[in-house]
Amino acid sequence: MPRYFFDTQDGRCVRDPEGAELPDAQAAKREGLSILGEILRYQGEEFWKTAHFSVIVTNAAGERIVTLTANAIEDIDDRTIGAPHEPAD
Repeated sequence: MPRYFFDTQDGRCVRDPEGAELPDAQAAKREGLSILGEILRYQGEEFWKTAHFSVIVTNAAGERIVTLTANAIEDIDDRTIGAPHEPAD
């Protein structure tokens, strides 16, 4: 089975030294998304230090499969959002 690596970046890059054996690139993409979700869920306070976090998925040859990124943008111009939400009944 091919091996994929899941490096993380939040202003500093942390390399995945072991990787994981997965059946294909689609499975590696799903695993990368799962890793991103887990990090945001359990290390959310760290996320707010940079408001940017990425998981870079590569294969054993170092070829990038996908980069999954979460960003937070504050102070959005309210005119771009549209009408206020109405309370649910």
